[in-house]
Amino acid sequence: MQIEWKDSFKLGDAVIDAQHQQLFALANEFLQASGKAELTHCAIKLYKHTREHFEVEESVMRKLHLPGLESHVDWHNTMITRLNAISQSIQSDTLREQDLVQLMTDWAQQHILVQDAELIPYLTEK
Repeated sequence: MQIEWKDSFKLGDAVIDAQHQQLFALANEFLQASGKAELTHCAIKLYKHTREHFEVEESVMRKLHLPGLESHVDWHNTMITRLNAISQSIQSDTLREQDLVQLMTDWAQQHILVQDAELIPYLTEK
């Protein structure tokens, strides 16, 4: 299974867009992984990238005075919690590929296309 990046996910900020594309690449690497060691390695890489990405995105949002920042940060925290749950399922040998696919689908279709897209008018103004 592959999770496909689409140009319609672009927000217009080169750094954020590149990080989003990298997120898809890491998720696809994760989906191709097998064995506890490889899955754990992929989970760690995805988690680290996610934390770095959220820091960048939240910083941009603060600079642009984006309304709704608190709810956006709450959503980021929920994603971190879901990533942690996936990591725990790797360690307990209960990981289901569908959980990762659902996480990435929610991320792409809900968060990037709806919530992150709220940045577009602010990015255009800067």
